[in-house]
Amino acid sequence: MNRMISPADDARALAEEGQAVRDFIKSNQSDTLLRLFDFLLQQSLEGRRPKEIEVAEEVFRSSAEPATAQGSRVRVGIHRLRRKLELYYGDRTGPRIVIPRGEYGLLLELPGERDVDETTAPLEPRQSGNRKSSVWILATALLLVNVALACLYFSDEIGLGENALGSTLWRGFDDTKGTKIVAGDYFMFLSKSVDTGVDEPTQDLSIADLGQFYDRVSKDPSSSYYIMDSDPRPVAMMVGDASTVSVDILESIGNLWPLIKKFRPSPATSSDLNAAMMKSSNIIYVGTLDALSPLIGAPLFEVSRFRCADTCYELVDKKTGRHFLSGSPYVLADQIVPRHDYGYIASFPGPSGKRILVISGTSDAGVRQMVNLAMDPKRLRQLGQRIHGAFGSFEALYQVRTMFSENYQSSFLVAHPIDMKGVWDQTKPLNWSPAPR
Repeated sequence: MNRMISPADDARALAEEGQAVRDFIKSNQSDTLLRLFDFLLQQSLEGRRPKEIEVAEEVFRSSAEPATAQGSRVRVGIHRLRRKLELYYGDRTGPRIVIPRGEYGLLLELPGERDVDETTAPLEPRQSGNRKSSVWILATALLLVNVALACLYFSDEIGLGENALGSTLWRGFDDTKGTKIVAGDYFMFLSKSVDTGVDEPTQDLSIADLGQFYDRVSKDPSSSYYIMDSDPRPVAMMVGDASTVSVDILESIGNLWPLIKKFRPSPATSSDLNAAMMKSSNIIYVGTLDALSPLIGAPLFEVSRFRCADTCYELVDKKTGRHFLSGSPYVLADQIVPRHDYGYIASFPGPSGKRILVISGTSDAGVRQMVNLAMDPKRLRQLGQRIHGAFGSFEALYQVRTMFSENYQSSFLVAHPIDMKGVWDQTKPLNWSPAPR
């Protein structure tokens, strides 16, 4: 448990800790986020808890937008600042600065007992409703996933997967340190259609997360972008304030679950993956390549034979120059039925020696086929022969016959060992993106 120290009681400790955090934020070159932190720190040192409108006027005072639009930016900024604090503290021990839920202010949290404050100021009515909506959607998604997994858990059709555990592909995931099953999620937001003027759910691959979205709207006051408060799409489930996981990916994880449940994996999403998780856990990623976290994607594609083209719907062989373009409905014109996709699977050691397994593809159909491959002992033996048994560090690409998200069969294209030696020792910016720009 942890104990909270009021800034009024120990302003010096908060100020000292705040300076260290401020230096970290400043090093990330985010002026708007730094202004937000400075304002909250100053207000907290004075014993004040500013209202949302005060934060909007102070941090976004150059914007001519209505207060409601500014409020949306404040909430995105607070979310981003919380993530930045999580990144800074990671597995550090000792005091840490936190932003209490429902408040715009900073508190210093020390190791010890936590005094639960039941008098925390409530959110403003509109914001409270939005949070309840997001929480309700999250609870619904988790309920549906749990029902699906429970059905699979008690099904009899798990013999094929159980036999696959004998493959060296799965060696090392049964250690006592635990495993994370990471679902590839997408950043979604609402944007006003130029043609109809109606708000539509949008995924812009040049905006990969809340931080980039926050930067976009901060620099463009005239933009009509909003964080989604609920998910209007029947084909995806909201798992966070602006994050969705495809139902097809959830089904793929469900299909894999009977095989990996003995590893006792705990769930996470790609956007939640952090350095502490990669240090303490084996990682099994299930999702498309464009949803892969830069923490995994940057080092992997540094040594991979492939790179993403304009998006990860299309891969390019660095050695031969050959292109592999998915027939995903997202990149084809209307009335065209997709007939092929590409599945990608890779395994390699993480920075602390833990196993990282990427079960992926250029679209959902490719992911589903790679899940089937990972559960099939015969196909794993065939793959093992092609990579000379180097399941500890390899990558492979398959072409998948498909119709939308349904996959029918796959054919082998490329497989080879990959050399991760020295990759984790290099200090490079995480500039890998599913949509290079």
